[in-house]
Amino acid sequence: MATIGGVFALWLRDMPFSISAGVGFIVLFGVAVLNGLVMISGLNELKEEGVTDLKERIVEGTKRRVRPIMLTAFTDILGFLPMAVSASAGAEVQRPLATVVIGGLITSTLLTLFILPIFYQWVEKRSERKTKLNPKFITATAMVCLLLTSAFAKAQQVQESDAIPAISFKQAVEIAKKNYPLLKTKQLEIQKQNALKGTAYDLGNTQVFIGGEEVNDGQGIYTLVGVGQQNINLFGIGAKKRLQEKRIALAETALNLSGLQVEQEVKKAWSQAYQQRQKFILYRELDSIYSQFEKAIELNYKVEAISRLEYSFATNQALQINNKLQQAESDYAIALQKLNLWLVSDTFYTVPDTLDESEVAVLGISASIKNHPELELSQKRIDEAEAGYKAARSDLLPNLNLQGGLQQVNGSNGFYTYQAGISVPLFSGTKRSQAKAAKIDSEIAKTNADFVKRQLQSEYRQAVQAYQKWKVSWQFYKDKALPLAGEQRRGALLAYREGAVDYAAFTQIIRDAIQTEMDALAALDNYLKSVFELQYFKQ
Repeated sequence: MATIGGVFALWLRDMPFSISAGVGFIVLFGVAVLNGLVMISGLNELKEEGVTDLKERIVEGTKRRVRPIMLTAFTDILGFLPMAVSASAGAEVQRPLATVVIGGLITSTLLTLFILPIFYQWVEKRSERKTKLNPKFITATAMVCLLLTSAFAKAQQVQESDAIPAISFKQAVEIAKKNYPLLKTKQLEIQKQNALKGTAYDLGNTQVFIGGEEVNDGQGIYTLVGVGQQNINLFGIGAKKRLQEKRIALAETALNLSGLQVEQEVKKAWSQAYQQRQKFILYRELDSIYSQFEKAIELNYKVEAISRLEYSFATNQALQINNKLQQAESDYAIALQKLNLWLVSDTFYTVPDTLDESEVAVLGISASIKNHPELELSQKRIDEAEAGYKAARSDLLPNLNLQGGLQQVNGSNGFYTYQAGISVPLFSGTKRSQAKAAKIDSEIAKTNADFVKRQLQSEYRQAVQAYQKWKVSWQFYKDKALPLAGEQRRGALLAYREGAVDYAAFTQIIRDAIQTEMDALAALDNYLKSVFELQYFKQ
C-alpha cells in the first residue's frame, strides 16, 4: 500500500522515477513498518494482559494506537509538505522525494488502521483453530516479510553511525562546492562570457562584386572583380571589449557569492541534522530508562504496591516517550535527507555524535563589513552598467566603409579602383535612446549598491548581537544545566527502585530533565546558526 501510494503520487504530479524518489521510498518504508509494529505490539500487549476476545482486543488495541500512528503520519506529511511544493534551488531533487513520502504515508496509514487489524484477526483465528497453513501462503508471507525487513533495514541506516560515514560541516561544504549543480552553472556562465569576447570586434560585412560604367559597344569601364567591407565598427571595439571584460568579472564574482551562499545553506542543513540526531539520541536513552521504569512499575502493580490508575499513568508515560522516539527518528531521517540533497553525492552521509566547537569558533568581530562578495557584486554591476553606457555611446560613432577592385578600361587591363568612406548615424534616435537607457541603468546600479551596503551592515550587526546572545546561553547549558539534567536522568530510576521517590516524583524529575535538554538543544541550534551567519558576513 505504501508503494502504491508513492507511485500514484508520482503519476499524479507527472514526475519520473529518480534517485530522489528511490530515497523517498526508503524513508517511506521505514515509517510505514514502524507504524505497523506499533499497531501489532499494542494488540499483542492486550493479549498478554488476558484479553481473550479477539474482537474486543482489536477494537481496544486500535483505539490505543490510533493517536500515535496518526500523529506520526501527520507530522511526517507536514514535515515533507514544504519540500513537495518548493520552488527554490534544489527543488527538482526535493519534490520527488517528498511526493513519494506523502503519497505513501496516506495509503500506508490506511493499511495500518484498517487492513492490518483485519489481517491480524484472520491470522489469529487460523492460529486458534490450529489449522495448518498452506505452504504457498507461508512462502508468500516469508517473501513479503523479507522485502519489508530489507526496506526497514535501509531506513534504519540513518541510525547506524557505523554503517553511514559521518562528516563535519567543513567536509560537507567541500563536497557541496564540488558537486552542487548551481555552482557548475555559474562556472559555465564564466565560460560563456569568455566565449563572447570576440563579439567586441565587429568588422562589418564583406562584399564581392563586379560591375561596369560608361558601357557602349564593348567600350567602357568594367570592374572585373571587387571586394568591399561595409560598416567596420573600428571606434567601438575598445568600449565593447571593456564591457565584455566587466561581464566576465561580474560572472566570476557571482560564482564566489553563490559558493558562499551554498556554504551557508549546507552549514544550516548540517546544524539541523546534528540537532535532530542529538534529540534522537536523547529520546533513545529516555526510552531505555522508561522501559526499565515500566518493568519496575509493573512489578509493583503485581504485588499490589500501587493502584491500577498509577500503573496506567506510568505505562502511558512510557508509550508517549516511545512515540516521541519514533518522531525524533523520522525528524532525524528527514534532516539527513535535506543535508544530502545539498551534497549531491552517491554516498549517503550522516553527522557525528559530538561537535568539535573549535571548528565553529569566530575569530575577531569587526565593527563593520569591508569586503564581502555581495558588496563586490554590487560594484561589479556598477562597472558593467557604466561600461554598457560607453558601449552604447560608441554606437553613435562613424563606421568605416572600404572597397577596391580590378578594372578594365576600353579593353585595356591593369587599372584599379578603390573607395573609402564613413557611415555617420545622423538620424540615430534609437541609438541615442539606448544610450540614455544605459545611463539610467548605471544610476540604478549605484542606488542598488548603496542599499545593499546598508542592508548588509544592518544584518551584520544583528548577526553579531545574536551570536553574543546565544553564545552565553549555550555556555550556560553546556557548563551548568546539562550536567545537572544528566544526573537527574541517571539518578531518577535508581531513586524510584530504592523507594526514595514515587512514580509521580520520578515522572516530574524526568520531565524537568527532558525540558532542560530540549532547551539546551534549541540553544545549541541557535548558537550554531548565529556562528554560521557571522562566518557568512566575515568572508
